Amino acid sequence: MPNVYRFRLTGLYLSHLFKSATRQDHAHLAPLVRAYLPADGVAVDVGAHGGQVTRLLAGIAHRGFVIAVEPSGYARSILRLALYLRGIQNVAVVAMALGASAGPALIRTPLKRHGDMGYGLANLVDGGKSFIAEPIAVVTLDALVACLALPRLDFIKADIEGFEDELIKGAAHVLRTMRPVVYMEMDDGFLQRAGSSLDMLWARMTDSGYVPHEANLTKLGVPKAGDIMWLPVERV
Repeated sequence: MPNVYRFRLTGLYLSHLFKSATRQDHAHLAPLVRAYLPADGVAVDVGAHGGQVTRLLAGIAHRGFVIAVEPSGYARSILRLALYLRGIQNVAVVAMALGASAGPALIRTPLKRHGDMGYGLANLVDGGKSFIAEPIAVVTLDALVACLALPRLDFIKADIEGFEDELIKGAAHVLRTMRPVVYMEMDDGFLQRAGSSLDMLWARMTDSGYVPHEANLTKLGVPKAGDIMWLPVERV
């Protein structure tokens, strides 16, 4: 029987909440995101964690809408409170994971020293020697967009500990029809742990008609790890 997640109000939790509600470690991305996410646009933050990127997207698309996808109950509780404390109302929090197909799964959140939750490292395959487990539902991005009847999707941010390839597999229709810009973490070690690889994800994106760029919009010619901005070929 796994060590299942149970909410506890601790000093460490309050510290995580304070950081999520008050800090903005991604402010440097604002000019880049603003170029591709209009004020009335729609964005999806896949792996929203404590919500710093969600808040950034919500501020840019202030007349639009942001869907914050976060399967971890611990992270989601911080995310919801951080949004409430900041008075942000154009965000919908989705309590599930996005993948290649629908079904149940178990998310594992590693426990650090002194019992601190490594909630930014929660994933579906490896919790390390000590972790908290939580049953979750997995759906595809295509199904989520259809369920919410979204008329458009302008921007996707994805940081899901190696499951980015699974996300893209389940987003084929959205990528083909809505052509959102995709800003995605690409880490070969994490991808291989999840059954994929940097080369496989790179090929899947290029086959979908996307062109890779670094955060400074320098075009990339060969696969490279890091946070990669994928632009539809027609927008390059």
